[in-house]
Formats: sequence, structure tokens, C-alpha cells
Amino acid sequence: MTFRRILACVCVLCAPAALAAAPTQPVVVQGLDCRGDDAPWRLDANRATAMFTTTTPRKREVVFRGGMQALGASSVVWRGDSTHLPRETLVVTAHEQACAVPGAGTFRAVLSIRPNEASPGCCAVRAGYDARVAPVANLAAKDDWSRALPDMLAAINACLAREGNRAQSVATAAPTGNGAIRVRMIEAGGAVDCTVDAAGRGAPSLAPAAAAVPAGPLYYPAREPPPVVACGRLERVQLRAGTAGYLHYEPC
Repeated sequence: MTFRRILACVCVLCAPAALAAAPTQPVVVQGLDCRGDDAPWRLDANRATAMFTTTTPRKREVVFRGGMQALGASSVVWRGDSTHLPRETLVVTAHEQACAVPGAGTFRAVLSIRPNEASPGCCAVRAGYDARVAPVANLAAKDDWSRALPDMLAAINACLAREGNRAQSVATAAPTGNGAIRVRMIEAGGAVDCTVDAAGRGAPSLAPAAAAVPAGPLYYPAREPPPVVACGRLERVQLRAGTAGYLHYEPC
């Protein structure tokens, strides 16, 4: 998939009808996954941070904080400073061009950390809706499970905290009738039902989901980096304390 098609929000996983639909939300570069051609280095960058890994001249991992900038329709630059001393500045410039290594990405890149040193490589670009400016969900007007999301958020957060990064999203949540909430979470290995006190107190109980995942929006907690989706509709769940998460309708 080319960078221009990504920015046009063309998702190869979507149905043909969705491919023909005009994008309604802005798509931006969300991340880069880069590797060196000859030198053994890797860079995993999102919009705010990057992890640089190398084994030459010694094995080390360095976290950088910075930002991403798209230059036109076919180039992107990530620049940031290391979070430790001595301070280092990393700059990677990627331009859409075929890479010689299969699976390495479709962007030729040049990475520099030290003055007068540069290392070529390839990058794969991750792009999706700009979650920061997604429309705010009108929960009171919903006719799906998310209408009651604020009342169930304590239980949902307790279940997500119990599963950590294994939980990719929440498919639904509903009261069980005995003061508890059952939360259906989607993990890499399938769906899991988590039952916990409605106030999020106590230890959640987990069990494999016994029924099919119901239709409806997926809920993503407000994590960094934000979810990367390039199809369907993304809405922000905005509460008094800030953005609680995101609802994803019609995911492909």
C-alpha cells in the first residue's frame, strides 16, 4: 500500500463499498517501523516516542521523545532527543521508494544520531485516523451498549487493568443483575468475559467467552499511542476528566 493511498484512507481489509466511500476523518502518519540495510538497528516510532535498538558497537536500547512530520504526500520525518544523558538527537527521513528487502517496508530511510554519521534503511509506515480530533461521542443518543458506558467505566477499567496489554479492545459490557458488570474483552487469542463489581472493587473473574461477539462498537481505552484505525468511524469518549477512550464503529 502506498503512502498516498494510506493518506486517502484506502484500507485493503475493508469491503468494496467502503473502499468507494469518501473519507470523513483525517488520516495521519501514526508510526514508523524501520530497520537498517547493513547496520543492525531497529526503530519503532510513534507520534511522541521512539525506541532505537542496535547491536553495534554494543547492544543498547535508547528511548527518544520527539515528533513526526509529513512532508508532502510521500515523505515523513521523525526527530527527537534521547531521554537519558548524554543527550542525543535522532533524525530519520523516509521517502516512498521500493525497498530491496522483502517485508521491510515501502519507504527508503536515512537515520542519523551522531554528527557526520548516517545509516540507510527501510521503513514501514503506520497511518490511521487522527484520534486527537475524532468527533466526540454523544453517548446519550446511542442505541447500543455504549450508552451506559460512563456508569460501567469503573468495571471496564478494572478488567482492562487485570489483563493489561493483552486486552486489545472491549466488545460490550452489561450489568449481570447482581451488582456486577460483565465485560467482554477482545484479546489476541479470542474473546474473554470479565466479571467484576460495578464499582471496580475486588478481583475480577475471567472466563472464555461462551457466545459469539455481539455486533456493536469496539471500545479502546485511552492509551499511548492512540489506536491506529483507517476504516469505519472513530469517536472520542470525552468525560469531565478528559478522554476516557474511543469507540470504533464498523471496523474492517
